[in-house]
Amino acid sequence: MARLGKREGWIEQPAGEDPSAWQLADGARISFEPGGQLEISSRPHATATSVIESTRALVELLRATMGADEIDLVAAGVDPYNDIGVVPLQLHRERYVGMTHYFESVGPSGVRMMRQTAALQINVERGPDPLPRWLLLNAIAPAVVALFSNSASYAGKRTNHTSYRAHLWRTLDHSRTGIPYDENDPIAAYLKFALDAFAMRSGNKTHPYATFREWMRGADISLDDWYFHLSTLFPEVRPKEYFELRSADTIEPESLAAPVVFVTSIVYDRQSAQRAFEIVGTPNPDLLELAGIKGVGHPALHRMTRALADIALDGAQSLGEQYISARDLETASEYFDRRLSQPQR
Repeated sequence: MARLGKREGWIEQPAGEDPSAWQLADGARISFEPGGQLEISSRPHATATSVIESTRALVELLRATMGADEIDLVAAGVDPYNDIGVVPLQLHRERYVGMTHYFESVGPSGVRMMRQTAALQINVERGPDPLPRWLLLNAIAPAVVALFSNSASYAGKRTNHTSYRAHLWRTLDHSRTGIPYDENDPIAAYLKFALDAFAMRSGNKTHPYATFREWMRGADISLDDWYFHLSTLFPEVRPKEYFELRSADTIEPESLAAPVVFVTSIVYDRQSAQRAFEIVGTPNPDLLELAGIKGVGHPALHRMTRALADIALDGAQSLGEQYISARDLETASEYFDRRLSQPQR
């Protein structure tokens, strides 16, 4: 990465004893995750096609460069080859050491999530009316899990999940994952979810952890502690100055158009959003769990996802070729047909 960054003119951002990150000329950023995964954070783009093209080109550059040194980059939701025992923590700053201690006190899924999973996170604008959009994103999360699952194998063995990544995320800590949404008062519901999640800075190996609500009543808590805590919550949709949809396994670059088209067309085209609401109804946590286990092989999820895919393709047509190119629309359509032609069970 250092050689590639120097060759491409990227700005290296040292991180002490941890691996560096790199700032690219177009505003994108490349960094490492706790197990050595590469994280690509694109800059905001004005169109779906521009983010698809720039991300695909960057992944292809990274793969070609790493391949020359006999490093194979795998695009999958979870490490299909190794158990956690041979994947030590690669980042040793306070955030990740503290998260490791916390997750080890809860169970095995948290450290596996940190060091062995890779998700495709799609960020969308909140828009002028953010609450219905937040509701819709939570409601389509099971379909996104099912349609873009590719992590059925872990540590050299087949699992009982089409997305083992989703399973690890669901089971890492029930206080900070899932679909914390109440359409009657979503903001109050999310605040309650955040306050009732355990605060990773509140304890250690010898001192029990407390919820943030409990911790702030008995300690000198700063605003930085609150912001840090919010960053350690992992719901399917995380509300910030934009909405983070965190439900898809990472995907091969040639198929990247499919999840981007699926989400942006449903969210940004008003008629498609209304049609999607009629299909999905309110967010369903039980369906989210089923999506990670059965994927689109489950009849109900298959019907829902097929309907949403058709709505997304219509929405992409409405948004126009200046937003989603005909090539990207064709790629998405082929992906949907291929995945949804798999047998149901």
